[in-house]
Amino acid sequence: MSDEVKTNAVCPPSLVMAHADPGYEAALARGFRRLGWDVYRARSGPEVRRLVPMLGADLVILDADLPDESGWLTCDKLTRERQRVQVILVTSEPGPLNHAMASFVGASALIHRSEGPGRVIEEVCGSAVHAAG
Repeated sequence: MSDEVKTNAVCPPSLVMAHADPGYEAALARGFRRLGWDVYRARSGPEVRRLVPMLGADLVILDADLPDESGWLTCDKLTRERQRVQVILVTSEPGPLNHAMASFVGASALIHRSEGPGRVIEEVCGSAVHAAG
């Protein structure tokens, strides 16, 4: 009988995010890293769409108002190409029309930016976590 060493290598969950506000994005990244997530930051929708399959990301967090390609369009493209990926959109305008649009583009959730990064983490992890600090 051979002496094989079995390891239980468990990969941490990973996320890709793109947000126009560097402070908000940094707080989000800190919060998720504290929970053991691998966090990758992108500057544009097309960069997000390149990184997600390359990294096998489980989650994408997008500012709805990204420059060049909006978070709405990026979400729509991602959810059509990679149906298992969860996308959360963050917006400063969370009215009924934007909730309908979020559903239409396949977003898992639409979060109002004023609720802070902790609200995004709560949506994903199920409990409130202080993201800043």
